[in-house]
Amino acid sequence: MNQNNISAAELFQRVRELLTLPNLEPKTRNKMMHDTLILCCHEGVKETKQAFGNLFSQVDYLCKAHGIKVADKIAIQTMRRHSNSQESLSGEDLKYDARALAIFISAVFGVDVPHELNVLIPHTNRPYQKGLEINNRRIRCIVKNWDSDFIRVDIDQDADEEEYLVQLKDEENHIDHTYLWDILKEGMQLNLLDCQVKQPIITPRLIVVEPDYLVDISSIATCFTAFGHHPLLYLLNQMKPRANTQATLLGNFAGAALDDIINTNGKYQMNETIKTNFREKALEFCTCPWFDAKKFYTDANQQAFNLQQVVDILFPRTASQAQMSAFRGESLYDRKKAILEPSFVCEALGIQGRVDLMTTDCKLLVEQKSGRNMNIETHQVDPGYHSYQLEPHYVQLLLYYGVLQHNFKLSNDRVNIRLLYSKYQPQDGLMVVAYYHKLFQEAITYRNQLVAASFEIAKEGFEHALNEFTPDVLNVAGTQDFFYNKYLKPQIEAITSPLHNLSPLEEAYFCRMMTFVLREQMISKVGAQEGTNTSSSDLWTMPLAEKKDAGNIYTDLHIIRKEQSSAGSGYDTITLSVPDQGKDFLPNFRIGDMVYLYTYKLKEEPDVRKAILYKGVLQEIHSDEIVVHLTDGQQNADIFEMNLPYAIEHGTSDASTGGSIRNLHQFICAPKEKRDLLLGQRAPQRDASLTLTRHYDDVLDDIILRAKQAQDYFLLVGPPGTGKTSRALKFMVEEALNDGTGMPTAESIASGGKTAQQPASSILLMSYTNRAVDEICEMLVDSGIPFLRLGSEYSCDERFRPYLIEKAISDCPKLEAIKQYIIGTRVIVGTTSMMTSKPFIFSLKHFKLAIIDESSQILEPNLIGLLSAVDKFILIGDYKQLPAVVQQSEQDSGIPTINDSQKGGIIDMSILQDICLTNCRNSLFERLIHWEDHEERSEFIGILRRQGRMHPEIAEFPNRMFYRREKLEPVPCPHQLETELSYTLPSEDALDDLLKEHRMIFLPSKFCKEPNVSDKINANEAAIVVDLLRRIHRFYGERFDAKKTVGVIVPYRNQIAMVRKGIEKLGIPELEKISIDTVERYQGSQRDVIIYSFTIQNIWQLDFLAGNSFVEDGAIIDRKLNVAITRARKQMIMTGNPEILRNNQIFSELMNFVKEKGGYF
Repeated sequence: MNQNNISAAELFQRVRELLTLPNLEPKTRNKMMHDTLILCCHEGVKETKQAFGNLFSQVDYLCKAHGIKVADKIAIQTMRRHSNSQESLSGEDLKYDARALAIFISAVFGVDVPHELNVLIPHTNRPYQKGLEINNRRIRCIVKNWDSDFIRVDIDQDADEEEYLVQLKDEENHIDHTYLWDILKEGMQLNLLDCQVKQPIITPRLIVVEPDYLVDISSIATCFTAFGHHPLLYLLNQMKPRANTQATLLGNFAGAALDDIINTNGKYQMNETIKTNFREKALEFCTCPWFDAKKFYTDANQQAFNLQQVVDILFPRTASQAQMSAFRGESLYDRKKAILEPSFVCEALGIQGRVDLMTTDCKLLVEQKSGRNMNIETHQVDPGYHSYQLEPHYVQLLLYYGVLQHNFKLSNDRVNIRLLYSKYQPQDGLMVVAYYHKLFQEAITYRNQLVAASFEIAKEGFEHALNEFTPDVLNVAGTQDFFYNKYLKPQIEAITSPLHNLSPLEEAYFCRMMTFVLREQMISKVGAQEGTNTSSSDLWTMPLAEKKDAGNIYTDLHIIRKEQSSAGSGYDTITLSVPDQGKDFLPNFRIGDMVYLYTYKLKEEPDVRKAILYKGVLQEIHSDEIVVHLTDGQQNADIFEMNLPYAIEHGTSDASTGGSIRNLHQFICAPKEKRDLLLGQRAPQRDASLTLTRHYDDVLDDIILRAKQAQDYFLLVGPPGTGKTSRALKFMVEEALNDGTGMPTAESIASGGKTAQQPASSILLMSYTNRAVDEICEMLVDSGIPFLRLGSEYSCDERFRPYLIEKAISDCPKLEAIKQYIIGTRVIVGTTSMMTSKPFIFSLKHFKLAIIDESSQILEPNLIGLLSAVDKFILIGDYKQLPAVVQQSEQDSGIPTINDSQKGGIIDMSILQDICLTNCRNSLFERLIHWEDHEERSEFIGILRRQGRMHPEIAEFPNRMFYRREKLEPVPCPHQLETELSYTLPSEDALDDLLKEHRMIFLPSKFCKEPNVSDKINANEAAIVVDLLRRIHRFYGERFDAKKTVGVIVPYRNQIAMVRKGIEKLGIPELEKISIDTVERYQGSQRDVIIYSFTIQNIWQLDFLAGNSFVEDGAIIDRKLNVAITRARKQMIMTGNPEILRNNQIFSELMNFVKEKGGYF
């Protein structure tokens, strides 16, 4: 085992401290127990190559693996549940839990419980009362094994039975779960709902497979097609290009119209909805093929007319309208309780979604559809349901109904459900729909099948499912009518045919990357190991104390203002007061983050599963208040409870995974020459005859020229401080703009050249983060280069919001004028994720060149499809800095060698090694750099060697250790020529002398571990950092600038709070404004002085601190340390525990280096 692993002795000591430390708060004691359990599980499962969604499954797996007795296993799971709570445990319960934890540690590590702990714990487990009642509404359990009649499970409740039997079939009660035979796996988690329990037999009415894996309700409904619902349709739909048709635009309008009609309360103006919708969806309108403006207006007018009638029926404003509603037999609903597009998370059913319209008292639920319904038009009822609704819409509505039932424990007759087909007048379009359990059960069955298929593909590989993607297999209903063969089958073939016409290399690439993406999606939903990954299931699996510790929740918020951002928008800007969130609370939120805002009952813990969720983005974050901009404003200000507390948590979305899958499919559909280029089967081309249009810079001209001469791609390595955005990117854009020639659009060609031509050299500029896009925008503005930006105003710096498309075209009322404005703008800017979500731009503009900054932070599946749509691309990055965040292990994301591929794989994945694809977690930028080295070509790589950030005395170490190939040298800028630091005040002591004399300094810290304090806090180092900040502030005096002078980097957010508390005690306001952050968030920033607190006091924490490393030319490249050191301009000060750090080669060499230079204190 790795020498950096935590030891059993350390864990036993934690258990002993649980029992012996006096005056601990209950939640602190429980958290100590929880953290110890997490550490033990992490060590136990780290070599298993398996993903575990939560502690329940990890503990269950390890108990089985180590043969722990049944009684002990029950005690261990009871201890785990107690550790999640903030409630106080009795002294007796605490001892029993300590015993269970000690037994677990003993089994996992294979050592005896030490004597000094044994004497403190009971010799037997707590006695269990026979016949304990279990919660029969919902039981979470883990599958052990199964036969034709029963599933044997372990349940996640206090119970006297270790093993229960889940009955699969009960003919008397019309229960049949035998379809599960085909998808059950050992270790699978199940929710058993609405159960009859006769111990040890449980008979559930509903079984939900892997309930932490939330599936969007609309995605499930879409899979109910005329040709059946095969589990792989869910994945097939994710491969489809994003639809942008007149029908989808009309649907967007109809949804907005319903919102506006309710918001305006009888004063609705359709033209205002069209104007707003047109501005917000300008790009979609401009790029919609065969758009018929006259028909759109006519259809929109009809939709609005019908919707106004529907709203008056459901929420009558006058007595006559109320009479009309009564005549229809329609119940009257309180308009003041109407809520638009609320979101829900339902862990019970494993689904999530957003309802079009409902009332807060849950009496009304409406799902709106704007398209055609042939049953209505032909007056033919569906033979299965004896009504006019279409099956996918019925499924969607039933699932929303199920969410309300399970989240709020509503009876079957509580909710009135309606399907609204807004194309038709209310007498036809507003349908009263009854709950149909058989179809609801079928929908949950399908949800289980698609989840099981997703897990199987993520585990075994996409190649095992590849041959299933054919029309014949997907057409499970065997449909062969005219509509299927004429329309549906060709649509399926358009997606599936490219999958079966790939070369062996393309097939290996597509399958391996799809597996990588699906594994990442699985982990992002259910987690890999609790405590080491983040996932959407953290919303309900993570204890509140841990959420607070991670800064992932605001609680006890109260609304102080409710405002409308514009006329008719509804109340969409909510300002909440933020009380004290706890002494160590540090929010893990940023402006622009997607969030859920919701209420919870007093004296209860906040729980997204029990609330109506308002989806929005963070607009402002302050210490005493926070502003949320809601995605959907509400017409009634009273809809927001004023007397209840609110919570804010991170929102969830599948957009990233969907974008990656579409990108990969777009790539395999690209022209062969583009696929060959990106997979190393065609050499990139170069035109050496091209010259620059002007002189830019003595050093950079050669790189700009070679980038211009490259006809397919160019790779620019930009180490820290080398001016890759401010100079290199700027000059490349200017050269492309100076040299471009007009290129006709497809529209121009089709019209014989009568329509506008593309401007010369349209350029697409992208980056991974919005902050980097802001920097590109700043460069363009400073250079006077016109551009348009795609994105949201809440993730865009205020200075650049006028350049957003919807803002820039506000003076262009006509579609053709907007289209010409976009076509005529030569530079388009946005994040790669935004471009993936707005692929329509490529049908309007042809990009001769794309330049992507931060390329080393972008995973291949997030980029490769976009690059297939441009003529040429330039990637700018530095693969020696921090890469993209990947949650699966390096082993899971790796590419097998020839020997590994011969062990039963149906596709030889090892051929990917031949194109320098060694791990899916590496960026395309890194792979192409290695490929050019492999092919011994240098003309397509440029290296920026002159850095203007670090003083040479700071740069010496990263140059020696990390940039041997690049050989960085100073520009030199004035501060790089300085021989002395500008600290002119008299010294107070020897440390001041050291600060004056050395630019690289290391201050040893001492052990200061306290049992009841997190391992992520180091009080001694926090004190050292605070003292250093005081000294630096004193030296700088009036020159001190919180945004430029000094910054602090730490590995853990908990340490940030510790340093902040020390700064507050100094009483120096300027220091309270400095940036203190993790190295991940400091990437891209710089300060005159950087203070780096290593923080760690345990050898096992070295894995986290130095975990992002690789070997190049025999040298270890520690990306985290590289980023930390290269943030400093004038001075780099480090503090850490030498006894711990000496166990790492790079850290040892760093301390030796500082000693050699005289900076070791």
